[in-house]
Amino acid sequence: MIKKQKVIWKIDTNQEQQLKRKWNKISLKRSEGFSITFQKDRELIDRIKRETLLHNKNNITRTAAYLAYYKSHPEVHWSFLAHMVSRNAGYFMTDLKGEFLPELIEPSVIQELYFTLEKGNSMIFHDAYPQLLLYEESKRRKCSLFHLCKFFNVSTFMEGVWEMFFDGDRTPLLPSAQIINEQNHIEKNLIRTEQFQKLQHQLSFKLQEWLHLSQILFPVLPINKSIGKTMQGFESAKKRIVLGQNLYVMLFQRNNFRPVYHFAFNNRHTGSRSDYDPEVFGASKSQTCHSPKEKLSFFKTKKSQKLYSPNLEEVWDNTYHGPFHSSDWFSISKNIISQIRLVSKPSPQIRVAYWAGLHQIETVYLLKQYFRLIKKNRGL
Repeated sequence: MIKKQKVIWKIDTNQEQQLKRKWNKISLKRSEGFSITFQKDRELIDRIKRETLLHNKNNITRTAAYLAYYKSHPEVHWSFLAHMVSRNAGYFMTDLKGEFLPELIEPSVIQELYFTLEKGNSMIFHDAYPQLLLYEESKRRKCSLFHLCKFFNVSTFMEGVWEMFFDGDRTPLLPSAQIINEQNHIEKNLIRTEQFQKLQHQLSFKLQEWLHLSQILFPVLPINKSIGKTMQGFESAKKRIVLGQNLYVMLFQRNNFRPVYHFAFNNRHTGSRSDYDPEVFGASKSQTCHSPKEKLSFFKTKKSQKLYSPNLEEVWDNTYHGPFHSSDWFSISKNIISQIRLVSKPSPQIRVAYWAGLHQIETVYLLKQYFRLIKKNRGL
């Protein structure tokens, strides 16, 4: 039976009218130009830019920054969602240097896949973190500072939403809008680029999607209690937005949030999948066997063997540091209101999908290794 998506929250008429008034006002101000008149605001802009660059060093530092922020400002739910999704981006990055993928994907494509993940992770942080710090300072001063969004190239769309949040709107408007904003940002400056379009048509990219390697996993210990979603149709902004909404709803459900937060709070992110499943994954490479052997059994590895899943900073050192393009993708004429909602769709047991993906990729890996041995023995 196919379980349909359910809309569990959507923007109401009053919120829509307030937002449109704010967007019109902000757009008018931006068109007229705006200058900084207070020295403390100039200093704030410089400080936020420095802090953003400092924490945008790599996936490890970004992921830690999101969690630290959520601990200080738990009302900003999106920062914890960003932390958990960023953890998964790190897992995808280290998979490219892990047990199987280096034997299945050409080295040049490995580099391109990593750069795409790293660039997207970095671009979203560069856009989102200044917004978070502006809210932090607005709380401290007890006055809105979101008029400074333009100095960080943040969209008019988000400036209006933050104003409503600061005025006391505690509906899911802010996290829903942040999901929409970040996906439209990378749509324009990453997904629609010629480089990504070429990568998308590579056989290796299709192989990765076919093998279901793109599960976004929210670990819960023990690991068989973990939750998550399979990411498909990454090239579609609408599908990415719906996925983000599904993930948010799942993460903040009463029964899910506490155990996921407990995991995140107590397990430092290294990029290695051994962070959440040390019985299956190891951050150190085991001694290479001369002949390929099956390591996986049903929901476990054979004879205490482990799959190699390295720490990110030990295998990747080239990170993306720009250029960062403006994220002001929004115009009032865009029909975006209908997307400001939260949807939920029950998922199949993620543990089954997760292990099915591992078994699939190991099967392809072993077949390729056996084929190499046959060619070698025949002297081909």
